[in-house]
Amino acid sequence: MDFSKIEPRFVKENHLLGLGFPGQGYVFFRVNSIEPVVYQYDELDEIAADSESTTARLSKSSGGDSIDNILRVLWCDHVYQVFMGWQPGCVRQYLYYPYETARRNLDERRIYSKSPFGFIEGYNSPYDCPSVDTEMFIPYKIDVGFTWYNTSRAAVTPRLQLLIRRLGVDILRDADLVTNILSGKQPCRLVTLGGVGDSYEYPARNYLDVDPLQLGSARAVVEAALAEK
Repeated sequence: MDFSKIEPRFVKENHLLGLGFPGQGYVFFRVNSIEPVVYQYDELDEIAADSESTTARLSKSSGGDSIDNILRVLWCDHVYQVFMGWQPGCVRQYLYYPYETARRNLDERRIYSKSPFGFIEGYNSPYDCPSVDTEMFIPYKIDVGFTWYNTSRAAVTPRLQLLIRRLGVDILRDADLVTNILSGKQPCRLVTLGGVGDSYEYPARNYLDVDPLQLGSARAVVEAALAEK
């Protein structure tokens, strides 16, 4: 697998990472460990010519396994950084993040069946050389789904190759550090999860024991959000 296109986007040990939940705000982490995993995925069904698959998670049922989502993060101190490529190139990928919410929409138009926008083609993110456009960060308890559209005149069975970087993370509780991040004084990788709009309720207090913070939040708001309950 050729990492040349995506390597500049790799987060590294001791990097700061802010995950933004649309409509809620950011939760901040420090990366303490990384484990890269290359996963060759061949569980997708054949797709007829000029047809699309149903929206689904990346499940695994062959070889005696029964896993409904290989990208599910099971621990609150883990985050996945994911890139993927696929073949054949004529297949388009549509993203649902979280699983029920279509992404890559416009203000005036939302993606729909065989939508001519909001997709990534295999030509642009080939099996052995994934594109940075496929990058996703997946925290604890968020499921991601995909629809696949075969634009060709013949049936195809897509094959995927994923780089899943398992990040071990610590939640930031230093109010000074987080305040500096929110004000732009402290470098930190900020990532909007899913996309702009279509907010979803991620219960960060229940899962991570912090509240999400808006950029520019005042110090008193930061202290309250980071306080352990």
